[in-house]
Amino acid sequence: MSKQILKELPELVRANVISEETAQRIADHYNAQPNPSTNRLLIVFSILGGLLVSMGLVLIVAHNWDELPKGIKLLVGLFPMLVAQAVCGYIVIKNIPSRAWREGCGVFLCFAIALSISIVGQVYNIEGNFGRFLMVWMLLTLPVVYVLRSPATAMLYIVGVTWYACEVGYFSYFSMGVLPWKYWPMLLLILPFCYTEFLLKGVKTNFYYFISWLFTLSITVCLGCFESNNDEVVVITYMSLFSAFVILSQMKMFETNRVLTNAFLVVGSLGIMGLLLMLSFDWYWDELASLSTEGVKLYFALSIEFYFAMIFTVLAATLLVLLLRRKPMAEVNLKVFAFLLFIALFVLGKESPVAAQLSVNLVVLVFAIYTIRDGALKNHLGILNYGLLIITALIICRFFDTDFSFVVRGLLFIGVGAGFFAANLYMIRKRKQSA
Repeated sequence: MSKQILKELPELVRANVISEETAQRIADHYNAQPNPSTNRLLIVFSILGGLLVSMGLVLIVAHNWDELPKGIKLLVGLFPMLVAQAVCGYIVIKNIPSRAWREGCGVFLCFAIALSISIVGQVYNIEGNFGRFLMVWMLLTLPVVYVLRSPATAMLYIVGVTWYACEVGYFSYFSMGVLPWKYWPMLLLILPFCYTEFLLKGVKTNFYYFISWLFTLSITVCLGCFESNNDEVVVITYMSLFSAFVILSQMKMFETNRVLTNAFLVVGSLGIMGLLLMLSFDWYWDELASLSTEGVKLYFALSIEFYFAMIFTVLAATLLVLLLRRKPMAEVNLKVFAFLLFIALFVLGKESPVAAQLSVNLVVLVFAIYTIRDGALKNHLGILNYGLLIITALIICRFFDTDFSFVVRGLLFIGVGAGFFAANLYMIRKRKQSA
């Protein structure tokens, strides 16, 4: 933008729109501004530099580890962390605003902490497991995020916390016999940073988009760590979670200009449609109907999944009430009501599995048509094609569990293909007419 303004300055001077003195002041102002693309590249390379230096130190130490005496091992383990802390302290004391320095040093210190923990634990034979190591590592990294105000380190923290939950909940569950309850408070500890760094300032940078994606994916993946065998109840929890994501995406604080940058909308919408397509088969409803009424009550009361379902359902309902107070119904995405629809289907499925299965197929079709209509109104090819893909996925699902002839199935696919072509052709012509 600044380059375009500078190119137009001579023409503005010749047309007597501005004086030469004014043009010179404008040129001096823009020439003094730092190049945004250069700053972004510098930040990226500083982060990569911190990662490479950290990995290089780990490889060098690992290769010569057995030949080093205990004192040297401790020095090797602590020296990188001490150096990183000294540099970070200098940045904070001198209040150096350079984002590249803050991000690079934050990433380097994060891995230096891991190296120090590993070496000290090995030298002194401190007992522990990998899950505990990840927890300690992330808790020691958390202050770095706040002191340096480093989004890159915050991203590493979210990844580490997610890794901890997966290690305890998925990979080591049978050997440890515990659930990763500490995951939730550890994840919540990063929220004040995200709020003050991005939402409070009203500035959504690329770091915000990355962190929002990591945050939503982390919860989606780690929620399954607390599930054992109660699949019927877990579906309620996930449906409420994805509905809460869609509701958050509709709130002004989390809205973005592009669909793909809104992680809450993408993950929530894909999650809802994926669950509904999965529930369009009969296996879930048959299992639900096979449980006796007394069995369901006992089944729910003694399961962790039931309490998670309650918590996330209440959360989604609260967010929905807040959203409807701030937005008219016509502007609200229809998928925000998915968790309420599913609760009704859940009750119906206990009494009539066939009716519930047919209703799920109808709900998927309604959501698909709504998405196509939304894409047409917003003149957005991506949203429109997403709706058509939902219909295609529904037809593919029914391809495997219905007795329709191959001719009928072929005609259905031809119809959907023609719909893709016609809808996209209509949107392209509409864009040309409005251009």
